[in-house]
Amino acid sequence: MGYVITLARQYKSDVLSTDDLISEGSIGMMKAAAKYDSSRGKPFVTFAAPYIRRSIEAAISRLETTTDVRSTDESLPVGSRNNYTLLNVLEDVNAEKADAIVEENSLNDDLLACIDVLNDREQEVVSRYYGLKGWRQTMAEIAEDMGLKRERVRQERDKAVRKLRRAARSKM
Repeated sequence: MGYVITLARQYKSDVLSTDDLISEGSIGMMKAAAKYDSSRGKPFVTFAAPYIRRSIEAAISRLETTTDVRSTDESLPVGSRNNYTLLNVLEDVNAEKADAIVEENSLNDDLLACIDVLNDREQEVVSRYYGLKGWRQTMAEIAEDMGLKRERVRQERDKAVRKLRRAARSKM
């Protein structure tokens, strides 16, 4: 990421702030990471530099063209001069954040890998409570579905969490 920042600072743009340039460079770095093959012996930074530069230059070119067209319409602020960043323009506030999705998927995968230390009831409670099957349920909902008391569901969840912690510590 430091390299992306270094490259982004080499560019000056009237329509993109340094933060936007870094964001665009990061997109280029992700494209490079998807295509990188370490077996070829080329350092990643050397491989990624053209992707990063192309992504930054394309964003500047795209927005400079857009700004020229839109500059006659004062009601539509474009560029960092109006305190708007590329993120403000492109962000979908209703969409889940990519890092949150990745983190949740990673946690689910880790939990599913460790869950075999639990008995069937504990697995069911943990899966439902933490949403491993795609939906989350409250303890009351789990209790009703499984024919248990809410307190028993809480006890099973707590016991399962303790088992998972012990299993995780033993793997370290």
